[in-house]
Amino acid sequence: MKKIHFTLLLFNILTCSCGQGTNSNPLTTTDNDTLELPAKIKMVTDSEPGEPMVISGTVYLPDRKTPANGAILSVWQTDAKGNYIAGGGGAGELHPRLHGRMKTGVDGKYEFQTIKPAQYPSHTTPAHIHGHISAPDFPEFPIIYFFDGDDLITDKNRTKLNNNYGGTPSIIKMTKNSNGVWIGHRDLILQYVKPSEQTLKLQW
Repeated sequence: MKKIHFTLLLFNILTCSCGQGTNSNPLTTTDNDTLELPAKIKMVTDSEPGEPMVISGTVYLPDRKTPANGAILSVWQTDAKGNYIAGGGGAGELHPRLHGRMKTGVDGKYEFQTIKPAQYPSHTTPAHIHGHISAPDFPEFPIIYFFDGDDLITDKNRTKLNNNYGGTPSIIKMTKNSNGVWIGHRDLILQYVKPSEQTLKLQW
């Protein structure tokens, strides 16, 4: 009788352990397929300090012609003072205050309204917006947006800054419209990037 109880206990432990292991990643391409998200989002309230900005574009399949349906783009950034969280803090990027997610439709288009981010208080990195993108059959991978005209973008580092995932230059040109809103555009090309420690770290 004791042997039977021990066997059942061991079976339950192994079953629970295996179940936890298969769910260790909080976001997979299968999960992405079921998410209901808009293609256009507003990341900030009208009272958010900073210069308003809109970035839009189209996500394409690797052929650079076919719009990617069901691609999910997650973006996050600093505020007008260069902080991810109110008051700053080194761990702020894990829980950024300004963030959002979009999901493309059949036209592959996306758009997000926000404010123009500031450089970090240390002024060692050009102002930027982080992004992660994934789609059916394409695991999540990181991208980044930099902005032409930033004083920390130089002739020496421009090529390196542009050499990031996303299939198009990471440094985008910005123009200000008659309403004082910064307008930027960047199309993205899906790539198959082998999952690594850079992915699946979003905690929001």
